[in-house]
Amino acid sequence: MFAMAIPVQGARIDEDARDDQAQVANDQKPDWDSSKLPDVAKNIGIDTKTGKLIELDTSFDDSQNNFVRMRQFFDGKHPVMLSFNYSNCPKLCSVQLENMISCLRQVDLDVGEDFQVVSVSIDPLEQSSRARQTKDKFVKQYNRKGSEDGFHFLVGDRDSISFLADECGFRYKYVPHQKLYSHLPCFILLSPEGKIVRYIHGLDYDPETIKRALVEASEGRIGSPINRLSYNLGCYLFDESTGKYSPQAMVFMRLGAAVTVALLLITLVPYWFFRRTAKTTKDKPDLNKEFIHPSTL
Repeated sequence: MFAMAIPVQGARIDEDARDDQAQVANDQKPDWDSSKLPDVAKNIGIDTKTGKLIELDTSFDDSQNNFVRMRQFFDGKHPVMLSFNYSNCPKLCSVQLENMISCLRQVDLDVGEDFQVVSVSIDPLEQSSRARQTKDKFVKQYNRKGSEDGFHFLVGDRDSISFLADECGFRYKYVPHQKLYSHLPCFILLSPEGKIVRYIHGLDYDPETIKRALVEASEGRIGSPINRLSYNLGCYLFDESTGKYSPQAMVFMRLGAAVTVALLLITLVPYWFFRRTAKTTKDKPDLNKEFIHPSTL
């Protein structure tokens, strides 16, 4: 699926390559017209697999060089935010992760307590020691106590990386002459059981969107009761074209119609009841007036 990787330490790309990479990063759509793309952007993308349960036995090494399986990050209670990056990426991966960390700092849910963050290196030559440096960098940027146990930067062999990427619909490739991996910036939100729930594309992340996506991924198990209520009522719809949640006009119209009907019933039912009661009383014959005793005949 992609060319044999070679070490990318100290890799640099020229200005044209940076422009190509920027063009890939800024396009939010998962589908591409390959005839209009530069070579670096061809055969990469996101094949949406929402609803799919990923294989949790795929094995990697963590930043402490410990053997781990993906299932260790899924406890059945908390969602997982998954991304595919690599530490020696010239620019894109750092921007993607930095922007997300900045966004998560504005969300009142905590990494490690409310959800897990897992970044899998797509470079099979990356070592655990390098992944550790990357983890330390972003844990420091997040700057919340106890979050270190919620960030996981994994490395693995080519087969494990490729398998998990295929499971998630993440298509990337190595570009030998530029000594870099070409891919789209994307975070994948998974349920506590490992089901793909949402893809967050691009580099611009809105805190409210991310929070709602986490609530969605956790199936309402985290976040405030108000967040759960608004989500369960279906008041927000995820727009794949913008990567954000927006109010559903139809839902609000339905809610408005339901409220109108309820108010009409509350107002009219008592009116109908008392009107009918009054009419019945008026039409009832007066037995004292109409009854004639036989003795008077």
